[in-house]
Amino acid sequence: PRKRTRATPEQLAVLEKTFNVNPSPNNRVREQLSRELGMSERSIQIWFQNRRAKVK
Repeated sequence: PRKRTRATPEQLAVLEKTFNVNPSPNNRVREQLSRELGMSERSIQIWFQNRRAKVK
């Protein structure tokens, strides 16, 4: 089973800030975030997916 990696507080701060501006970022934005934060694009995609679900 794969180990679950949690976003660090710094990563969360950036993700939340981005989310407030744009809850559904496109590939380019996700790609940029993945480079900036050192997270996989997939995990960023899922973070936004979960975050949008939390708002509902």
